[in-house]
Amino acid sequence: MRVPITGLVGHPGETRALAREVPADEFGDDPWGPAVGRVLDPVVLDLHLDAVVEGILVRGMLGFTVEQPCARCLELQQVDVDADVAELFMDPRRVEDEDELDPGYELVDDLTAVDLTVMVRDALVVDLPLRILCREDCQGLCPTCGADRNQTDCGHGPGDEPDPRWAALADLDLPLE
Repeated sequence: MRVPITGLVGHPGETRALAREVPADEFGDDPWGPAVGRVLDPVVLDLHLDAVVEGILVRGMLGFTVEQPCARCLELQQVDVDADVAELFMDPRRVEDEDELDPGYELVDDLTAVDLTVMVRDALVVDLPLRILCREDCQGLCPTCGADRNQTDCGHGPGDEPDPRWAALADLDLPLE
């Protein structure tokens, strides 16, 4: 998602507010990567674009609603994610040889725009909860038959069958001493 910055570059101290709700597909076909299920519309941008000597400083808040599976039963859950951002988009004329540039964090289109796609994706991936549960007491899926234990009792108990990863230990003949 490209945002015009005409009038900001080369004018340190200038600022511009960017507050809007945009469809998730404005960030590309699949910009979120495999860690993120589905981003629901809209993505909320509440940003300030500040002109600084080195380029444009983008800071503010991003809001997402993400559809992710429960970590135990795999039922899809909607999770609201709010992410604070503060990123510098470098003016390529100000880059020194020893500076490391992060791809996606530079001014584009002859210094007339910033592409927020990488920043938005990075903010979402970093702030996404590692483990999402539909509820705290979710019983998950049965490891034997795959049934959802929240909806049905499949009859398999938690210790009915030994874990196959430990099966080789049953053949060990250890001394009793």
